[in-house]
Amino acid sequence: MKPIIAISSLILLFSCSTKELSYTSSDKNLEKTFEWARETALSYAHYGEDPVGLWYEAALPSRYAFCMRDASHQSIGAEILGLSGHNYNMMQKFAANISESKDWCTYWEIDKWDKPCEADYEDDKDFWYNLNANFDVTDACWRLYEWTGDRRYLEDEVFMNFYDISCKEYVQSWKLAPEDMLTRDREVNRLNGKRFGLCRGIPSYVESVGHMNNSADLIGTIYGGFSAYAHILAETGRTEEAASYEAKAEEYRSHLDSCWWDENAGTYHTFLWSDGSFGDGEGLTHVLWFNIVNDPERISKTAAKMMERKEWNIENISYFPALWYRYAYKDEAYAILSSITEAERKEYPEVSFGMIEGIICGMMGISPSASRLSISTLPQISGEHWMEVSALPMLGGLIDVRQDSNSSTTLRNRCRQSIIWQACFYGEFENIEINGRKHPALHSNDAMGNPISYIEVKVRPGRKISCSIQHDGLI
Repeated sequence: MKPIIAISSLILLFSCSTKELSYTSSDKNLEKTFEWARETALSYAHYGEDPVGLWYEAALPSRYAFCMRDASHQSIGAEILGLSGHNYNMMQKFAANISESKDWCTYWEIDKWDKPCEADYEDDKDFWYNLNANFDVTDACWRLYEWTGDRRYLEDEVFMNFYDISCKEYVQSWKLAPEDMLTRDREVNRLNGKRFGLCRGIPSYVESVGHMNNSADLIGTIYGGFSAYAHILAETGRTEEAASYEAKAEEYRSHLDSCWWDENAGTYHTFLWSDGSFGDGEGLTHVLWFNIVNDPERISKTAAKMMERKEWNIENISYFPALWYRYAYKDEAYAILSSITEAERKEYPEVSFGMIEGIICGMMGISPSASRLSISTLPQISGEHWMEVSALPMLGGLIDVRQDSNSSTTLRNRCRQSIIWQACFYGEFENIEINGRKHPALHSNDAMGNPISYIEVKVRPGRKISCSIQHDGLI
């Protein structure tokens, strides 16, 4: 067994204290959700007392482990809570243990003893693995770079090797090229393992469905991984390779749109059965999560189908607040945030981390970009409320953000470098006020075509700036 890389002391430099982080709001129900989510999420964090090093639980709590899917989806919530070193260590563990003996898989789940989790692994020939996982980790690592500015996600040989193999040898080994999507066999690389059988290479995150050769959620995740790797290559100056991988990502988008869309049902098929026919089920979440769908009408119809479905497991529900805010479904997102503390299985780790991300990145619309050294804000607050987050770690420092309803945002830069702040508001306004002085607004649209007015302002270290709109200034 290949040894799992120990954490470097350098990782500790990227772990921010969570003691300063605070969230307050006039919406006391939302405050309750945030405090519950923070307390719960941090209860799963471990600080080097275990052989695996810095880690947080991202699997069934009884396993004392972190899984590729769960960790990838918990990672931004973890960054908000100051667990940057934990993220780096966990992602590097996944990246370091990719191997040819596992057909270029890594360990689906790693436990606190620094070993592949016994619940999912017998040996390199017999183990559980969802084929989405390599691409999910790749996507997470790009998002983590954008949040932190930690260039090890771009330059560490362990990571670069993982991204490259995942987009080359892994794709070839498991027949995941665009031209193989409709013809691949579920039994690719099956080695008749005694414990896991066909679970060695599940072509979906939907685990309860048999006789499935492929899925829309796998295609969506592959798109996300290829697109992320293209961004990573571009950020490291490998522009020609970046363009090639971006083109490959678009091939997956084209395939999904042309072959999997059901015009009559107004949604994507979710499964390809072993007899070559399509089927439908719960796999739409990851189709939207990885941004493979860029047509507003299809996004709207897909979201509507998802909202019609009443039976969702808690793992899917944990993604919904951040997802619904992305598409401006703020009422649907808020309904989850305001009721999640009463949900069954709310103790599953993905839930608390997902609610943190839903409030900070979704409702408050806070999004850093290390590649542009910028921060954008786009509030989607339900009701006439204010909210404030202080000492939010990002870009190697801290920021404070206060929002008053959806018409005013104040940002304080506590980083060591200047940042470009893109202050965004829904609606088409002629002007945006910066510290009370009017400036011409710029205009764009969100993924659904909704109009956005914004302005860009340079915020120097230590400076606090307010941007606001007047609702009588609509164009």
